[in-house]
Amino acid sequence: MKKTHFILSVGISIIENYADFYSRNDLSALMLPVDLARDETGRLLDPLDEPGCLLSTYSRYRGNFHESDVRGAEETSIETIRASGHVRPDSPLCFHLISTKTAECLFCTSFLGHEVLKPLGEVRYYIPHGLESAEDDSFSTRGLPNLLACLASILNEVESAGDHAILIPTGGYKAVIPYLTIASILYGKPAHYIYEKSTNLLTLPAPPLGIDAASFRAAVVLLDNIVGLSEAEAEPYFSELDETFQSLVRINNKSLYEYNAFGRRLKKMFEQTSRSPLIDRAVGNKLIPKLDEKYMSQFLDLTQAGETVWLGDKAPEMADHARYHHLNLFAYTELLLLPILNGTPGFLSGAELFLLLGMVYLHDCGHSLCSVRNAATGDTQPLLPTEIRNFHNLLGFRRLQDPAFRESLKRQGLDLDEELLKAVATLAVYHRKKMPLLKNRYAGPEGSHRPLCEETVAFDGSTIEGNRLVRMAAVFRIIDGMDKQLARAGDAIEVCMKAEAILADLPHLWQRVVRLEQAISRLAPRAGEAANEILRRIVGIYKEKESVGSGKSKPEGGPVRECRGYGCEGCDTGCLSPHDPPEDTEYSILCRSLSISEEWMRYLPLAWEYLDARVRFYFTAMQPSYYHSDLLLAMPRITHRVEDGVRYIVIDYPENKDAAGARSRLEETWKSIRSWVTANLPEDAPENKIAEIAADNGLQSPERVVQALRDEYCAKNNSEVAHILNQAGLILQYRYKGEPVRCWQARGIEP
Repeated sequence: MKKTHFILSVGISIIENYADFYSRNDLSALMLPVDLARDETGRLLDPLDEPGCLLSTYSRYRGNFHESDVRGAEETSIETIRASGHVRPDSPLCFHLISTKTAECLFCTSFLGHEVLKPLGEVRYYIPHGLESAEDDSFSTRGLPNLLACLASILNEVESAGDHAILIPTGGYKAVIPYLTIASILYGKPAHYIYEKSTNLLTLPAPPLGIDAASFRAAVVLLDNIVGLSEAEAEPYFSELDETFQSLVRINNKSLYEYNAFGRRLKKMFEQTSRSPLIDRAVGNKLIPKLDEKYMSQFLDLTQAGETVWLGDKAPEMADHARYHHLNLFAYTELLLLPILNGTPGFLSGAELFLLLGMVYLHDCGHSLCSVRNAATGDTQPLLPTEIRNFHNLLGFRRLQDPAFRESLKRQGLDLDEELLKAVATLAVYHRKKMPLLKNRYAGPEGSHRPLCEETVAFDGSTIEGNRLVRMAAVFRIIDGMDKQLARAGDAIEVCMKAEAILADLPHLWQRVVRLEQAISRLAPRAGEAANEILRRIVGIYKEKESVGSGKSKPEGGPVRECRGYGCEGCDTGCLSPHDPPEDTEYSILCRSLSISEEWMRYLPLAWEYLDARVRFYFTAMQPSYYHSDLLLAMPRITHRVEDGVRYIVIDYPENKDAAGARSRLEETWKSIRSWVTANLPEDAPENKIAEIAADNGLQSPERVVQALRDEYCAKNNSEVAHILNQAGLILQYRYKGEPVRCWQARGIEP
């Protein structure tokens, strides 16, 4: 059971209340300061065990305090906090009493510890060095900094043990109380306060404040260098520090500088501000508290991977999946799931929520691979850039289950559970829309996959059945599909500079194409033609995908109806699962084309390099059009409402007006790319399709982008997600600027 630690500053309200019954002079005249043996933090074993007159004074007057039923503010605060439900009744208690080194305060501390708190739990006493009478010069120069160090030492111990802490800044000098409040803020612990004789408990929640990272970054180099030096050696650096930073170090018993407890805490906070935003977002996700302690601990271990699993992303032109895409998905997961889990706790079990969060974190790790293991032949085959995008779910499935991947994580100090990685892999492979959830099979280069409803996942001693797996996958597809706005690709300046870099790189990329084309035309023209045939097909697929039109909706006879998900008036085709032909690698297709001649097969490596160069040129040149679509939408607003037991979730995308200038710059860059392609490529080159796309200058409209997001939910050829969520009592409605996006059957597409 976790302990609850009460950390409180002690004043003399007991004596002040006592004075209502007795003359205070006869008490204070007998109480004299004593020398107390303390450690560096100011902790002492028990004031009454120390030599001096405190024990005799205490023994003489303690009975009077009992007789008068005197209660101090500290005792009142503790009793009120315990009665308010802030502390679990079965939680062990530990009281940390912080006193100034004055006779009256020591008396009150001893009385509070021995007569009131000792029967309730463990009691510890502290008198920070220099924290004596407020009239002493050392009070502000030594006492208050040492008070912070004392508080930091206590809270560091509490934090390391995973215990709970409550600060009570009620008693003591008025200068002491703010320092307990500062500690509350720095450690994110609640503080409670009762004003004088009031019975009303005030809760002072710790606001989300932190350190001045810019100032600390400048000072930490000097501080780190000072630590371990003698006072004389450190003087040139110590003297350059501001006084506020000088208070973070002290001379230890070896006459060397070291961080004090407060300094260690601030340095730890600085290191946290410097860590990956992805780790911060994952760790701070508001769904984590809904996990039990075991799952929470495992997930926090998982997040320590940071961006490492995406290093080496083979399709960096698309989006930085570590810094942006996965970062956004944690935000969408909160917005989508928090109201559901609060309203319907059984929607996902603890294990299911844990695996879903794991899928959010790891589902795209396949982008770091660039080859597949052909299931039919057993050999490894290279992939084109377009194929890495298409097969990244299969690559991630293999990578998460690869013992070598797990060993690589171990070398970085991340010993992730094998069962966890396998469970996440089983789920994550189905995040691509081509993967069937309810019926049919998928056949790809690395093997065949049944519909997810027929799979099971063994995890944490139990089995998660297919009907639960499809719910998790459906929810994740919505979350994954929502990420289509500027935050996915970076800020506007970054996106525009990426596009400019692509424009500058096109001549180099095309020159590689020309050199390889000249070589293959002389040596193996048939091999070159086989590669060109594959290229024309790839370009045709992308042309069709990118030239669907503006996406503006109009009715097809009769009133336009807002789509309300699977089963709405506009959708009457039933639940549809993907039923696509088997997918093969372009490398296998090229091999089959050349295998009819041993002479042609000799030039397979050259033909592949030639095909890769042409596809890479086209794929790269197209990226600014994707960047443009990322600029069109701002972060969506998500609202929930429940009617007749059905939860309606509205996902409303506003226009990103702030990026208007960036859109204009990107459109100019895109125009320059199209012009360069027209001027430098042969008329019959398949890549010329870039310049031929007519609609909107080859760029998508925001309406079309939102329509594509809605089609991830329910479309003409795939309505599995809508069906699964409908069965779970969820209906999604997509909107653009408040206007509904129409059902695919209730809209026409303008040419």
